[in-house]
Amino acid sequence: MENEKKIVGHCPLCGGNVVKTCKGYRCENALGEHSTCQLNINALLGNRKMSDDEITELLTKRRMLLDGFVSKEGKAFSTVIVLSDTGTVDMQPVIAVCPHCGGDIRVSNRAFNCSNFANEANKCGFSIWRNIGGHQLTLADAQEICEKGITSVEVEMFREDGSIYRKRLGLSPDKLQVVKI
Repeated sequence: MENEKKIVGHCPLCGGNVVKTCKGYRCENALGEHSTCQLNINALLGNRKMSDDEITELLTKRRMLLDGFVSKEGKAFSTVIVLSDTGTVDMQPVIAVCPHCGGDIRVSNRAFNCSNFANEANKCGFSIWRNIGGHQLTLADAQEICEKGITSVEVEMFREDGSIYRKRLGLSPDKLQVVKI
C-alpha cells in the first residue's frame, strides 16, 4: 500500500502508465535511471494547479481550453494547453484565424476575440461569446465557426422559460456576429 502509485492515464508517447508524483505527472517509463520516455507534466502550470481529471483529459485529447491561469503580473487569463509530440505542455491562446479580418482569434475568460480589436489600422470587433443561450461553447465549436462558418451539429440552448431548443451556430453574412441557424 505504501508504494502504490496513482495512475491518471496512459502516455501518448510510449503507451506506459502516467502516474502522479510529488511535483506533477510522469510516465512510469520516465522514472528511474534507465528512463525510455520524456513525458513529465508539472502540476502547476501558469500559477494554476492542474487536477488529476484535467491531466487525464489532456493525455487523451492532447489539447484543452482552461480558465484560471495567472500571469507573473497577477492577471488572470484563459488559454488552450497543448501536449506536444515531445511530451511538453505549451500554452496557445490563439485558436483560429478571424473570419472577418484575418487576425488571430484569442481565448479570453468570456469570449473568443479578434486580436485586431485595438488595432487602429485594421480595427475588428469580431468575437464569439463563450456562453450562447446557456450553451458553453467548446474549443471545437469556436474553431468550426471560424474555419467553416457554422457548427457541424446543433447545440443545446435554453429559452427564458427554461425550455430546451437546438440550433447550429454560424456566422452572420457580414462575418461579424455569431447567429443561431
